Amino acid sequence: MKRIGILLVIFALIACDQPEPTANDITASSKHSIQWQGVYHGVFPCPSCEGMDTTIELSLPNNYTIDTVRLGNDPLSYSGSGTFQWDKTGNIIILDRGHIYQVYADHLYLLDVEFKRIKGPDAERYRVDKIKGLGSISPN
Repeated sequence: MKRIGILLVIFALIACDQPEPTANDITASSKHSIQWQGVYHGVFPCPSCEGMDTTIELSLPNNYTIDTVRLGNDPLSYSGSGTFQWDKTGNIIILDRGHIYQVYADHLYLLDVEFKRIKGPDAERYRVDKIKGLGSISPN
């Protein structure tokens, strides 16, 4: 019986680690407070090339297109499109291809699989800047 009590306390502590967003958090989220629709561009670090030249377009309702070009001696390109979902805070999007981005007014940061900013000497290079806006604030 003691073990069940201890497990309940552990589960309660884990659940308390990530608070649910409040009404104020949600209305102040990127999804609701900024014009996130637009075209973003940057060059991500690449361990086996000179960089990944990346352009992402986000549009209503939750659509994206992405174009990447592997820079260097053996350039390879990729183009794709799909949908994305907002996380419960309304500040992070998850592309259906698995990429995770934190959304700001004028840029996006590529996040790791734990929804955290990538650290290290190249941390600021995991960013794409808005180069063109589209439409208006999302109604949802």
